[in-house]
This record gives sequence, C-alpha cells and structure tokens, in this order.
Amino acid sequence: MRTPTIQNTINTLEAFDKQGESYANAHGRFGWRNPIREDTGELLYGLVLAARPRRVLEVGTAHGLSGLYLASALPAGSDLVTLELDPEVAAASQARFDACEVPVQVIPGDALEQIPRLAGPFDLVFLDAQKDQYLACILALLEHGLLAPGAMILADNVLDRAAECAPLLEWCRSQAVEHTVIGTACGLLVARLGAART
Repeated sequence: MRTPTIQNTINTLEAFDKQGESYANAHGRFGWRNPIREDTGELLYGLVLAARPRRVLEVGTAHGLSGLYLASALPAGSDLVTLELDPEVAAASQARFDACEVPVQVIPGDALEQIPRLAGPFDLVFLDAQKDQYLACILALLEHGLLAPGAMILADNVLDRAAECAPLLEWCRSQAVEHTVIGTACGLLVARLGAART
C-alpha cells in the first residue's frame, strides 16, 4: 500500500538526476545508480499488483526509487530483497526503506557474488544494474534454484542499452521464454519463465 510517507519519498527520488551518476567497483567496471525513468515506476507498480508475488528480488537498488514502487505494490506478508554494489548507497537506501516501513532488505555487494547466498525462491526479479550481467544473473538464479516456477523477469534498459542487454534477449528467444519489450523511454523486458511460445 502506498502511504503518504512512501509517496513523498517517491516524489523526492523522482526529482533525482536520471542521467550521468556512475561509479566503479573493485574490478574497474563502471555501474550506474541513476533512478528509473518517469514512465517506469508506475508500470512496475502495476505489474507487481497484477502478479501478486510473495518474494521479489531486485538487482540494482540505487537510491531505492524502483524498490519503493515494487515494495508498495506487494501483498501483505510479501517481501523484497534488493542487491546494491555500493555499501554506502545500500545503507542509505535501507534507511530510506525503513523510514517508509516497507518490507525490504538491502544486501550490499556484487550481485553475482551475493546471488548464491540468497534464500529463494523468488516469484519476480527486476534487473536494473550492470546491463551486460543481466543474463549471468538469471543463469545464476536458475543454477541455485532461486526462481519459482513461472517466475516473472523484468529488465530495464533493454532498448537504450540494447547491445549490452542483447544476450538476455537472445537467451529468451533461444529458450522459447515468453516475453515482450514495453516501449518505455529505456525499454522494459517482461518475461515469464516456464511459459513457452506456441
């Protein structure tokens, strides 16, 4: 449920710069912690309302904007786990979620290192971190049995960062995973595992 506190925090985060904020991790790769674009939050909210997942995993917390949209749409008793590379950003986002009283656990660290340590299964996964690692994240989740049957996969930036996201889209096609790309400003992949095209 979206309380006034959650809505006020969403409004604040929506005003953050949506381009240009980046950082490097210990491996020298560059990541981005820009908030999702204006057209994506309500879409995420609606997809979660429709899917009614019990457990959600977000890869790429950033400042927590997408997490607030996701968490505020969850049914009672559900929870969100979100992974954030930068420990300081993770701590600030956890404090933000706590202040909004939403059921979110922020785990700091590299997603591919943290995924094997998670407890599943997850009914919905939202990817919005290192774009060229999207497929590796899904394969790691599958390898460790962390995805529920029919899990929904959402991935941001599949149009504006198409080259980096291409391996995930090609995997969806090669594995006959039911999917579509919604033409948001960045492109949102919506896929459901275990549902083959006919």
